[in-house]
Amino acid sequence: MKLQNTLFSVLFITLVMIALGCTNSKESQKPLPSKPALAPIETISTTKSPILPAPAAPALPAPTATIRADIPGKSSATNKRLFSKHNERAKEQPKLFAEFPVSIPDRYGKEIIFDKPPERIIAFDSAAIETLFAMGEGHRVIGTHDYVIYPPEASDVMRVGDAFNMDIEAVLNLEPDLVYLFYPTYKDQLEDAGLKVLLIETIEDDFKKMADHFRMWGAITGAVNNAEAIAEDFEARVEIIETALAPFESGPSVFQDVGSFWTPGNDTLVGNVFEVLKLVNIASEVKGYAQISPEVIVERNPQYIFSSYGDIFSTDPAFAEVLAIKNRAVFVPNEDYLSVSGPRFILGVEEMAKLIYPGIFK
Repeated sequence: MKLQNTLFSVLFITLVMIALGCTNSKESQKPLPSKPALAPIETISTTKSPILPAPAAPALPAPTATIRADIPGKSSATNKRLFSKHNERAKEQPKLFAEFPVSIPDRYGKEIIFDKPPERIIAFDSAAIETLFAMGEGHRVIGTHDYVIYPPEASDVMRVGDAFNMDIEAVLNLEPDLVYLFYPTYKDQLEDAGLKVLLIETIEDDFKKMADHFRMWGAITGAVNNAEAIAEDFEARVEIIETALAPFESGPSVFQDVGSFWTPGNDTLVGNVFEVLKLVNIASEVKGYAQISPEVIVERNPQYIFSSYGDIFSTDPAFAEVLAIKNRAVFVPNEDYLSVSGPRFILGVEEMAKLIYPGIFK
């Protein structure tokens, strides 16, 4: 009997130990808990703009390239190469050297000779003022007209008249060694007083000619490298736009109001911008600038309206059925870049391109 009880006890203890061992074995086979997932790494995508040549002090920074084109049928690599092509050209451009004497033909073909850079320039032209300051040659400017508003540094330059009326006595008192004009009214009077006058007609038909004007001022002042950098940048940015739009025959219709329904025809600089951007000007038959009636605007139904000095269209019931109003495609430019044929003109072209073709230009 005692032997039976002993065997029973041993058997019971053995079963308990086996049960405990199995329990521990099962727990050891449980998978380890997974580590908490790492937070995803935030990536920032940036579009790298081409590096422009640094302007020599005290030049104002040239307008930076602000546009990138996604050209249909072209890879992103091709687009990137196109966008940076002007930067590569700038790097390859050998240093230029100013040469004097230099001869500049005026409006009538007369050669104006410069034996050295002029030190005291009166420039009766907003584009000339912007160009000289952009090149770092603003210190040479001693006089201009009342309507020059850019750059801010030009506010200290003495005003000697408005755009079409010159104070001859004030001009003579400043003793300039060059007077630059865009219209001939005072040319003979200034020359009779013994002053050197350069009369160059304002560019009115092809805005790409502006690059040649930048180079002209470089030749006159000796700042040939700064002028070339501005001209190269300007030309390359035009090329980006033209190449991107080359596959297309025609774009949407457009109307530009420069105030009281005055609008440019195709034979103006703005008309030339429309042509480059493949836009259909609803006032194409206008010569220069002309005022057209609201009825004509409604009849021709432009898809886009650019209103230089405020939107007078969107709240006027007379234009309610015009496509540009229905599609909320009335734009007021941030700056009036297209009013001055200087280095900033390309900013206005790029702004218009991005507004009309947001799928192509960024």
